Amino acid sequence: MNVDLRYLGRSEAREAAWGVALRLSPNLARPKVFFDAELVHPVRFREAISALHEVVVGDLRFKKRDRSGLRAFKQQQAEEEQRLRAAISDQVRKEALAEAARKPPSPPPSSPELDTRFRVMHSLYWAAWRLWANEVWLTELARHVIAFDPLITVAPDCVFFEAFAKDESSYGCLFVERDAFQGEAGSGLGTTNVDYSPALFDHFQSLRSYRSTRLQVDPRGFEVKVEGDPDLREEKIDLPASWLRGFGQLQAAMALPSRRVSVPVEAVYSVLAFLRRHRERTGPRSLRFQLVPGRVPVLVLDPWGVSIVCHGAPAWDGDKPEEIKVWGRRRLFALARLLPLAERVEVQLLGSGLPSIWNVKMGEMRFVLALSGWTANDWTSGAALEGLGQHKAPPPGLADAVARHLEKSHSASLPVLARAMAAPQGELVGALHQLAKQGQAIYDFSAQAYRWRPAMPVALSESVLGPEPPEVVEGKVLYFDNLVKLGRGEPLEGSRRKVSAWVDGVECEAAVDSDGGFSKARCGCSHFYRFKLRKGPCRHLLALKLEIQFERAVRS
Repeated sequence: MNVDLRYLGRSEAREAAWGVALRLSPNLARPKVFFDAELVHPVRFREAISALHEVVVGDLRFKKRDRSGLRAFKQQQAEEEQRLRAAISDQVRKEALAEAARKPPSPPPSSPELDTRFRVMHSLYWAAWRLWANEVWLTELARHVIAFDPLITVAPDCVFFEAFAKDESSYGCLFVERDAFQGEAGSGLGTTNVDYSPALFDHFQSLRSYRSTRLQVDPRGFEVKVEGDPDLREEKIDLPASWLRGFGQLQAAMALPSRRVSVPVEAVYSVLAFLRRHRERTGPRSLRFQLVPGRVPVLVLDPWGVSIVCHGAPAWDGDKPEEIKVWGRRRLFALARLLPLAERVEVQLLGSGLPSIWNVKMGEMRFVLALSGWTANDWTSGAALEGLGQHKAPPPGLADAVARHLEKSHSASLPVLARAMAAPQGELVGALHQLAKQGQAIYDFSAQAYRWRPAMPVALSESVLGPEPPEVVEGKVLYFDNLVKLGRGEPLEGSRRKVSAWVDGVECEAAVDSDGGFSKARCGCSHFYRFKLRKGPCRHLLALKLEIQFERAVRS
């Protein structure tokens, strides 16, 4: 998808007599959004926005280097250098003989003189190199590090910043409540991009608690004629379909059924400190959550088997013992700068090998870090998020009606939406899931409400997002072709039931939770043998899920 970006000037921190103005340049290609208020705690904002920077530039994918071009280049350089050395040597020898014939050689310069000249030339070289490096960061080469400029949303009760990593495995969102500001000079509600560069990150580091700092989303580009202005920059970037689909799917994942685990700040610090001092040589490289009803959670770091007990955390209130594994734990270093300011940490666990969402509370600020199952597994690599929740297809027009209501109210909880739309919550969940996948809505854990936030100027259609995962497509085909033959259902403890079936000749069974999700499952296909539920249900389990979801007759 081609996205237009138009900025007047660059985002920067400007010194003033009263303090610092942190001016963010909004995208002029989108509707007008502006904000101007003083930060009550500049240092807290500095550390939180720096954590968001770690997400913006995050790209931990393994990149295999192709050295064939380098070897050919080095060989060519060596041959050219050899020819050049021979030519220069002959020329210098001739010039030296001619000079020696005219006058006697002068004494060599003293050692201190050579040292002084070396230091002068060395400093000139590195000054020029740093200038060149900064220019490279500020040019289009920075797009290889920053896929898309962060989003900022000015809402009635808060201002929040969002960023999605280039490797499509991490998402960060910083919520700043209006109580974090004072002396507001004006605001225009809405969502836009803000110009971002590594130079702006350096400006963030200059924020201090002893001087006033104002956060300004500058509206001046909307109010003056900017055509022909030398500070106007226009850019068209092509976002891949996988990036767009992942950005929408993670919003849909926020509201999926999950286990909420409270983790003390000290436990997160212990995890990061141990990982900083040790490097795993062998697998497994998982972070295990051991959850026992009535006991505090225990975190286990593999392959060392080191246990970190969450002292001071509330006891796990589940109805049965569980062990949930997550991978890609080194991405948690994005939270390192937040820990000295954090009050508490809550983790939303969707299941073993599935995404996890880390919520850090810092007074009037909240930071959300969403991680895919593991670093190499982005949000779109399988059917994991497509088949976790129970989402009934909304009736025609419901999603548009919900979008209009959210756009007007800016945020609403599910019960409020049910009363306003006069629709069952099951259908509303399907409509909200669709809006989230289209980049129109976001789920806020703390408020337990959906917020209106158009990530793109237009809703993301299926043609833009690209095709669905193959297992989802094939699962729907099996369901609509009536290839699901249900067996006998058995009740289980905890409002669950066991359902078995034959799907296109393949035997499968699943333990279905009250919310329609699969806590356990088994299938005889090769996809399940390789991935279990780590990449979501296979096509046969998805077809079984659709059969149960739409309440077809069950043979006794």
